[in-house]
Amino acid sequence: MHILIINPNTSEQVTQAFVVEARRVAPEAVHISGVTGAFGARIVTTEAENLVAAHAALELAAEHYADFDGVILAISFDTGLRALSELLPVPVVGITEAALAKAGLGQVGAVIFGASSLPLYQRLLAGYGRKPVAWEVIDFSSPAEYLNSAARDDVVLSAIGRLADAGATSAVILGAAIVGMADRLAPRAAIPVSDGAAAVDLCCARIAECAPLPPRPVPIAECFGLSPALAALISDGPKR
Repeated sequence: MHILIINPNTSEQVTQAFVVEARRVAPEAVHISGVTGAFGARIVTTEAENLVAAHAALELAAEHYADFDGVILAISFDTGLRALSELLPVPVVGITEAALAKAGLGQVGAVIFGASSLPLYQRLLAGYGRKPVAWEVIDFSSPAEYLNSAARDDVVLSAIGRLADAGATSAVILGAAIVGMADRLAPRAAIPVSDGAAAVDLCCARIAECAPLPPRPVPIAECFGLSPALAALISDGPKR
């Protein structure tokens, strides 16, 4: 089983961190590879950056999908998930989608990084039919501070405690760079906690199910100005 990790922002450090954690939690027979966006924001936090990242995700998928059995989007806004699910002949999993699925249907609380990204997360979770009982927003002053996730463990642990006090029965920690934090904090957390690492199990399960993928819509006109691979994927459909 071969899974492709697509990070549509331009931080290779995020890609590598996610790949390392994905390999750690993946079954032995699962092979993980990662690719990084060639344009756009280093760390996505705004709507405009997120739209650019969706284009980057499509470009990366078009170039690399053919060698893989499944795709994980290593961006916590699940950027481009619907479009990629329409276009690709393999399961595509978003990391926030997976974290929420692991959290279950109880009262969930959310931990996020950076106040500017809160509206994006609110819209994303509303689209999944989930409204957290509370949000904990942890700010950072630079990408380097965000990428040093282990230094934030105690702050996040306190935030999870406040979510529990607010009535949450589980917590999700949202962010690609912090993947693996939930596993570190779980023994000390007041409530069950999940993060994007859950996408590995979910992707493997969907590959194993071999369930029919949704029908692919047929475009009525050509696309111009895209890479040849993406233009062909949109116009002609996937090739295996």
